[in-house]
Amino acid sequence: MITARPTPRLAALLTLSLGLAACGGGGADLPQTPPPADALPSPGLYTISPGTPVDGTVRLTLRRGAPTAQGVLQANGQTFRFTIAGLSAQDGAPAQTAITGRVFGLERSGAFAGTYRDVGGIASDLGAALRLGNDNLVLMELRSAPPGVSLAVPAQGATVTVAP
Repeated sequence: MITARPTPRLAALLTLSLGLAACGGGGADLPQTPPPADALPSPGLYTISPGTPVDGTVRLTLRRGAPTAQGVLQANGQTFRFTIAGLSAQDGAPAQTAITGRVFGLERSGAFAGTYRDVGGIASDLGAALRLGNDNLVLMELRSAPPGVSLAVPAQGATVTVAP
């Protein structure tokens, strides 16, 4: 008696079709609509443990009443210029505020651009800085100089654009 042995390709297709059948008919459990484009991952994903290495630093100048601020990101031995629209200093801030910060989760420079939202003050070594996270799970922690100037972003977030 001769028995036929399935080819590797046929075996893979058979495994895939059995797997889809086990998932409930090939996707019946999948969401019917994609999540909204402005959905932000849970703030818990931005938790930084003490001692986490910094992937980059930012410096920018925020002028009272200006719609955007110009800044510089230094990461991996390179310097990138960027603008951020939507960041503001609260009432009582000086006409010009210097802001410095640390960047975490920056695996590539392209991940830096995007919409950043306030991800709150989860307990960490970051203290009272404004913590902003984007959809690429990049976290910026910003502090003003002089200390005590309160920084904020609107509910829809602040948009970072990296200059070409």
